[in-house]
Amino acid sequence: MDFIWIIIIVVLGPIIGTLLGTFLRPGDKFLSISFAFTAGVMLAVSFFELVPQAIKGSSGLTATGAFFGGFVLMLLVDIMIPHFHTTTGTEEASFERTTSTIYTGVLMHNLPEGFAIGAGFSLDARLGLLIAIAIAFHDVPETLIPVASRYRIKKGKKRAFLTGLSVMVSTLAGIFIGHFLLSGIPAAISASALGISGGIMVYLAADELLPTAYDFGFVHLTNLSLILGIIFIMILKSTIGV
Repeated sequence: MDFIWIIIIVVLGPIIGTLLGTFLRPGDKFLSISFAFTAGVMLAVSFFELVPQAIKGSSGLTATGAFFGGFVLMLLVDIMIPHFHTTTGTEEASFERTTSTIYTGVLMHNLPEGFAIGAGFSLDARLGLLIAIAIAFHDVPETLIPVASRYRIKKGKKRAFLTGLSVMVSTLAGIFIGHFLLSGIPAAISASALGISGGIMVYLAADELLPTAYDFGFVHLTNLSLILGIIFIMILKSTIGV
């Protein structure tokens, strides 16, 4: 049942992002808040849960290497597969990129994100749930951008809607790969996978979410949203007992 709830939560992120990108087209302030809050969520999950669990299950040196490895993995993905960054004040630069490039970038980034969820669930269902919530928050603005681009370029809500829903496929694939690959293996290996997941999430927050949030120019609002994202995870941790 826990695994089903994780799938439901993960699917909600792209669905909400798709609806927003297709029908509502939210403004810059909403996007700034969304990116910053999500960055706080992902940083909190990484440093409050993933990294400590990695150190506890292996060793400080192993966890450090795994964390750095996850960070480098996402850096290489970013170099090889161009990703998008939202722009100051408008979405125009996102629309100038081809829809296929944006779409491919999101798909490639979502695979390791799904792996992070599967890795967490293989060790502790509640930890997997916490990571899934963080990724779902992240997927809302991340899905919104390619959906908005597709709608702007193709002028069709149906195709834009299908674009948004299809980006969850790679996330789900990553979840199953992470979960079934790590189930039943030594705890030290699973713990190292959590370290890798922590590096992945910190990279996403530092390279994608926070720079984009600050680009909109709402500095104080961005700082507040970042802190609220961290506080949200602190409250959630005490609620679900992770």
